[in-house]
Amino acid sequence: MRWPDYPAVFVSDGHVMLTLWAVKDQPGAGFDRRANVGLHHLAFRVRSEEALQHLHDRLAAAGVPIEFAPQPAGTGPARHMMCYEPSGIRVEFFWPG
Repeated sequence: MRWPDYPAVFVSDGHVMLTLWAVKDQPGAGFDRRANVGLHHLAFRVRSEEALQHLHDRLAAAGVPIEFAPQPAGTGPARHMMCYEPSGIRVEFFWPG
């Protein structure tokens, strides 16, 4: 799937979705496997809006760094949140609505 105004292509087998992001042409800003991981974020689907909120509350109470609390994804009704795992990789939890 591709949205004309969004810099990414989404590839899915119906269970796993891989997002391939377009980058602006930046000379010298290539990927360096020794300097960075190269992973934008990892996302997991949750079964309900309540499960998403419960997960947020448990992670926040445990001191996990939260980038943003559950909020609409796009125009909704989907909702998502983003946090960071210990090595700094962003982890998204997504409820499709």
